[in-house]
Amino acid sequence: MIAFVLLGLLSTQALAVEDAKNRPVSKVITLLNDMVKQLETEAKEDEEAYEAMSCGCETNDSGKTKAISDG
Repeated sequence: MIAFVLLGLLSTQALAVEDAKNRPVSKVITLLNDMVKQLETEAKEDEEAYEAMSCGCETNDSGKTKAISDG
């Protein structure tokens, strides 16, 4: 008898968890969390690209400045 009660409680909790996943607010929260992860990834990629470009600008600037002074 106790086993049936426990099984009933577990199935009720499983349904409650499943209902929470299907609620519109939960879907929005999931989408927002996914967007945050994507934005963090893109920000890291943008930062790496900026570092590569700024390094190239500094290298080219010093080389060109030297070439102008030599000329």
